[in-house]
Amino acid sequence: MNTLTKVLPFLFLLLSASVFSAEAYQDQKVVYHINYDDPTRISATFSNIANHINQLGEDHITVKAVIHGPAIKYFIEASHDDAKQIALDSLRLNNVQFIICRNSLEGFHVTREDLYEVEADDVVQAGLPEIVHLQQQGYFYVRP
Repeated sequence: MNTLTKVLPFLFLLLSASVFSAEAYQDQKVVYHINYDDPTRISATFSNIANHINQLGEDHITVKAVIHGPAIKYFIEASHDDAKQIALDSLRLNNVQFIICRNSLEGFHVTREDLYEVEADDVVQAGLPEIVHLQQQGYFYVRP
């Protein structure tokens, strides 16, 4: 028995498993809730988001992350921290939208211009009502 004959069944199983895995999930709309000031936890959340996108494929998932409270600090620090910029940019390249709470900006006495790459369309008045609004639109709530 040659090597190809021995390996072929395993290749078939591997390909079948990846096809089954991709077909196991329907398209998803997800809102991630981020309101904590712990860079390690935020980094872990960003890894969760990237893994989520990788599993479904970016054409099969819509991700929004609502940022409020002390999590605003991460975006302030990112304006002068290359590692944080790379983390945010890599998620944005996968179509993750970061939604920023205006109440939190006011509470921290900053404007969106003080944050890294935040556009006017990314800011809502209040984070929690936005989360509920997105859930009403069919987004699933995730808070790692």
